This record gives sequence, structure tokens and C-alpha cells, in this order.
Amino acid sequence: MKFIKNIAFLFRYSFAISKKRILSSVLEIILNSVEPFIYLIFPTFIINELTGTKKWDTVLVYICLFIGCILLLKSIRIIFTVFMNMSVNECDVKNSMYYARFFMKMNYDKLEDEKIRNLQRVVAGYVNENTFIGVITVFFTSLLKLVGFSYIITMLDPIVLIFILIIIIINYFLSKMQSKINYKYQPIVTKYTRVFDYLFEMMTNFDYAKEIRVNNAKEILANKFNNIIDKYSTDYKKNLSKQFIVNIISGIVSFIQMLVSYGYVAYNAIMNIITVGEFNLYIGAIYNLSGSFNEVVVKFVQLKFLSNYVDDYHEYIKITSSDGSEKENNVLPEENKNFPMFEFENVSFVYPNTEKIVLNNISIKIRKDEKLSIVGLNGAGKTTFIKLLCRLYTPTKGVIKYYGVDISTIKKEEYYKLLAVVFQDFKIFSFSFLDNIVLNQSLDTEKLNHSIENAGLVSKLEALSEGLNTNIYKDFDENGIEFSGGEGQKLVIARAYYKDADLVILDEPTAALDALAENKIYQNFNEITMNKTSIFISHRLASTRFCDKIAVFQDGNIVEYGDHETLLKQNGLYSDMFEKQAQYYNENQEVSIQ
Repeated sequence: MKFIKNIAFLFRYSFAISKKRILSSVLEIILNSVEPFIYLIFPTFIINELTGTKKWDTVLVYICLFIGCILLLKSIRIIFTVFMNMSVNECDVKNSMYYARFFMKMNYDKLEDEKIRNLQRVVAGYVNENTFIGVITVFFTSLLKLVGFSYIITMLDPIVLIFILIIIIINYFLSKMQSKINYKYQPIVTKYTRVFDYLFEMMTNFDYAKEIRVNNAKEILANKFNNIIDKYSTDYKKNLSKQFIVNIISGIVSFIQMLVSYGYVAYNAIMNIITVGEFNLYIGAIYNLSGSFNEVVVKFVQLKFLSNYVDDYHEYIKITSSDGSEKENNVLPEENKNFPMFEFENVSFVYPNTEKIVLNNISIKIRKDEKLSIVGLNGAGKTTFIKLLCRLYTPTKGVIKYYGVDISTIKKEEYYKLLAVVFQDFKIFSFSFLDNIVLNQSLDTEKLNHSIENAGLVSKLEALSEGLNTNIYKDFDENGIEFSGGEGQKLVIARAYYKDADLVILDEPTAALDALAENKIYQNFNEITMNKTSIFISHRLASTRFCDKIAVFQDGNIVEYGDHETLLKQNGLYSDMFEKQAQYYNENQEVSIQ
């Protein structure tokens, strides 16, 4: 049975995440199951004694036992609460880390898939230990209480128990209907939550503060937020309307059950069939039985609800795990002079869920130690070319080779060691100056100093009170510093220097720098990549003069290819672009590259 298999999976998942949380759940079940019977049984004894023989010493014994049991339970609960809270917090952290690690391993191209993003939100929200353990704890607690209360009611009259069970079964089917309504509504909630989160992030994110204020974008953000709220309210009302009728019917059924069962117990008390104390016991048992059974039903329905999301979880794992790693059976091939270092063979690419061809039948060879400059207007396909080379995406058609071997068959961890990349939309971590450069590599002080010097960060570093240990941004340290765009770009360039990889890729590496800083960066890169293969992407053509080859992209095609002088003589797109920037270079002759 699929439901049983899914619940078994959730137990295994929870046990693997935190054994402490399972133990705390067992203790919670025991405490919560025992407590209501103490509050029912001892008062029954006390009332019977007060309305019967009225022996004060017996009453006192019952009262002392009653209070003693309550104090014992409260003492255990105080100690237990600390343990439970610790286990719950541990679970939250481990669950978050589990999904974060999984997200980081996921293929880059899947991160943009809307279906996967929705599945991820659902899975992270429902397939986690605290959610499941919370439901299963209440379920078993209520089940144990249900058995105990059923036994008490059976001592009065089994017919009463049967009647109550029939009513509760009716409520079960009503709850099942309500669960189906909620399950169908959940994807709508997920969609709105994603939009809400995005808009709220934009409104409160410091990175967007300048854009919002200078462009007076607060009105459009507020309007979009209000429009989404209106749409959400409309869908929410529809969902509530569907549940309203079910809740009304459930309320009427519960009222009939309480009226009949309470009346029957009262009749037995009036006819002296049961004592006043037993009346209190049976009324309490009937009241708690209804609550326990309803809780069992509700939690069982929730377990089926969670079981549905286990199916979503397996679908999510299946989709996101199919990363092609089964083809990665090759280690990095050794240098082979019979092949170029990298080769694109008839490579075309279309982004997922789109139809536009971004790269069209690209074929190009990149030799070892060659410096290649890729130029072209915005949208020409330059950055996509790099993303394919970095294996962030897989070609729609064609193949990319490294020394004659399809790069998709090389173990990804080994392949990434080849690459030192400075992306146009680079990111700095809220770590120390040192950690941002070294990351997960071993520390080499000499190489670190060279990297900082080549990136032009010496003066910046000397001005920092904590030096290399200075934290960037304030997420970890309230005394953390802010970096300008240019300083940040220099930092990631230092990161690329430090990695010392065989292939250096610079995607608009000087976009945030002035002409002098740009010149310095290119001079340093020209020197440090003397024995390395390197690729430069830039709108500004300062890099092209010292490159061996230049590939000119236009509308996803390589329309020109050659060295600087050859392309100038062709009077094509490259010549036109260079002439339009020539005045800039002439005016800054002292910083031009020779």
C-alpha cells in the first residue's frame, strides 16, 4: 500500500535526521496519554467518597495521590521540555542543511525550472522531520487516549461507544473532503508565496534601495503587491467557501452526538444506575473520546496529506538527481597535442522552456595557452557560450570536448578544477577577506599575496583594521565592511588568481572599474596567464590587442574570427566596434595595452 510505504519512508527519513527527536516524541506521547486519565480517575474516586461513606482520611489519600501525580508529571514535563526544544531546534537546522546541500548539488539548469522551484517549496515545507513527527506524535497520543476512553465507555454501555464511533466515522469522511480541498489549494498558495517573498525581498533588500528611490519604483512594487493580495484574497475566499459547507455539516453531526450521549449518561445517573462520580467519569470519557477520535482522524488525514507530498518528494529527487552523472565515467584526460584543449563541435543551445536559439551551430577550437577574446553586442550569446563551457548548461545539440573527450563524461568535480572564472554578476560571500579569496583551497601565503597584489587590492587591505580577517558585510559581524562594485570585482579577480587553474575565464571583468584600474588588471592578467589558456569577454575592446584570437558573436553565431589586425582589415562588425571605441583608447593612450 502506497500510504504505508510513504509513512515508513518518513519514519526512516526522520530517524536519519535526528534520533533525539524520535526519542522526545516517544516521551511526549507517554506524558500526554497518561495525563488526561489522571484528571478523570482521581476526581471520580474523590466524588464517590464524598457522596458515599464520606471518610475524610480516604478522601485525603485520594487528594494527595492526585496532587502527587500532577506534580510528578509537571516536573517530568519541565525537564522534558528542555530536551524536546533542543531536539526540535536540532531538527530544523539539520533539515535546512539537508535541503541547502541538495540545492547546491543540483544542476544549474534545473534551478530555473518553475516546476522544480514549486516542488522544492512544497517538499521543504512538508517533507521534513518536525512536521511529520509533530503529526505522528499527536496521532499516537490520541490513539492511546482513544483506546483508554473507549474502554471506560464500554463499561457503561457498548451501544454508546458504537453510536459515537458511527458519528466519528461520518466526521472522518467530512475531514477527508476538507483535506482534498486543501491539497488542491496548496499549489495556489505556493505560487502566491513565491511572489510575496520576491516582492518583499525587493522592497527591503539594501541592494535594490538605490534603484527603488532614484527611479521612484516604490509605487509599482506596492501596486504589484496589492494586485497579488487581491488575487490571493479572491482564491482564498473560494477555498473558504468550499470548506464552509463541510464545517457546517460536521458541526451539526457533532452536536447530535453530544446531545444523545450526554443525555443517556444523565438518564443513568438519575435512575441511580451509576454514581455521581461515575457520571463525571463517563461524561469526561465521552467528551475526550470525541476529541481523541477527531484528532486521530484529523492527524490520519494529515498523514495521508503528507504522504502525497512524499510522492512530490520522490518526483523532485528523481528530476533533480538526473544530472547526467551516470555518464561521468572519465577522469581528466592528459594533454594531447593531437587535439585542441577545448573544442565546440556544431553546438546549439536553447534555454529550457523557451524556443529562441541563443547559440546556433557554433564550432570553434581553443588551443592550449591561447588567449581568446569574445566580443559582440548585448544578447549575442557570449555569456551563454561561457555557461556551456563551465557545464552550467548542456548543449541542446552538438558536443564540447576537452582534449578530444566529451566534457559531459568527465567527473564534474575534476572538471571544475580546470576553471577559474570571474562572472559578470559575481558574488562576494559575507565571510572574511581571506575566506573570500581562498574558499575551500589550502592556504598558500605567497600565492595569496601575489593574488592580492595582482588584483590591485594591496592598499585596500592595508586600510583594514583586521587585515585579512576583516569580515565583508554585516551578516556575520556587525563591524563588517561594505565593498564598492569595483572593490568587489577586484576581490573575485584575486580569487581567480589564487585558484591558479588551467583555464581562466573573465566575463566582463572590468565592467565596474575605471580605465586605469582596467589597464592594470589586463596587464597583470596578460602576465599571469602567459602560460595559461584564457578567455576574455568584454564590451570594451581593451583586451583584444593582447589576445591571440578574437571571436565576434552576433545573434548566436560566430560571424568573424581571427587576430586583431586581421579583423580590422576585414572592415566588418569588429572593425566597426573598434572604430567607435578608438577615440576612447586614443584619449587614454597612456593606459592602452601594447
